[in-house]
Amino acid sequence: MRFVLLVALVAGIVNAGETNQMTGVHRIVFCGNSLTDGSAWCDWVIETLQANGNPNLIMFNAGVAGNDTARLKARYAKDVLSVKPDLVVVNIGTVDNKPPEDYRRDLGEMVAATRQTGAKMILMTPAPIRNTNNPSYRSVVYAPVVRELAKQYDCLVVDTQAVFDDGVAAGKDMWGPDGIHHKIDAWRGMARAVLDALGCHAPLIERTAIYYNAITDWYIGPAISWSNTAPVVLKNMPEDYDPIAAGKGAYPPLPEKTDGWRKFDRDAEIAKTSWWQKCWLERGGVMPMGQEVAKEKPGAPSRDAGTYSLAIVNSPDEKQTTLHVGGSPPYAVWLNGKMIWNGHFLHGYHPSQDRITVTLHKGENRILVFTNWLFYISLGEI
Repeated sequence: MRFVLLVALVAGIVNAGETNQMTGVHRIVFCGNSLTDGSAWCDWVIETLQANGNPNLIMFNAGVAGNDTARLKARYAKDVLSVKPDLVVVNIGTVDNKPPEDYRRDLGEMVAATRQTGAKMILMTPAPIRNTNNPSYRSVVYAPVVRELAKQYDCLVVDTQAVFDDGVAAGKDMWGPDGIHHKIDAWRGMARAVLDALGCHAPLIERTAIYYNAITDWYIGPAISWSNTAPVVLKNMPEDYDPIAAGKGAYPPLPEKTDGWRKFDRDAEIAKTSWWQKCWLERGGVMPMGQEVAKEKPGAPSRDAGTYSLAIVNSPDEKQTTLHVGGSPPYAVWLNGKMIWNGHFLHGYHPSQDRITVTLHKGENRILVFTNWLFYISLGEI
């Protein structure tokens, strides 16, 4: 496989003049658009590294579907730098359509800010689009910009165009029907290229682990007729976004009783969903509606119904902690009857996209979620 490395690496051996890229790396952030947001290749990188000498890695996925470079930059401090990463993997540019100087400015500001913290970086050239009439603003024109910035700031580079060229040459089906999103062989190629760039040449482990502190024990209520009156905003969440004020009153009243609710069966849902969405459930995601509303396309969101889900958390004492939320908006979260999240901005359908400081009561705490598709909830510090 052809890819560009700025530092020569040999698997398992660090010779004179070479650098072990994983030295000092504990927290890794992957950021980008829908080619990163929720994709399993990021998890596979972590699982492979953990099994090969790096057991204590912590991953954050900071992808948001639809992001171009400017939108990623707008949220970069909050979603990437705030978690204090030791390594950042940037996969952005495939949906950009701007002059290369604008792409360089936006990407360059993120790279400079990251390197100032001492964190290492891998910059991926934008993944190509199949059968596009205008590839130059992505894999052709932007790739040299990525390499220039990598040289300037001492970053590693992954040549994503080469990943796809090699896959196509081997007869693999790399793209989905839209020619943008990736099939499983493309995920494998992306993971392999990143691992090789880090000097890990061990066999790829295609496993998606449950996310840290994820709550996976849920009860699901009956479907409720519902039409969203506060449409999802297809742009980045602004820094001053108030998740409680947004869309108030858009959800049905909280249920008074939960008698007869069904237990969420993760294994059964994983077995019948698509390969693309399987990893969402494997990470600890909950998909309470999709399987019933669209059997011809498992996991599809409902357009005219939603449902409540309930988790009960017992705490030995009253304490303040962090509740991590992710998923596909719209969805809302209540803790002990108080709304703490009301998501109507497109903000990433993976764990820990947003973090909320909450107080748990001593004893039983009830977490309620209303959604028409997918959500993640985890509780505790990461």
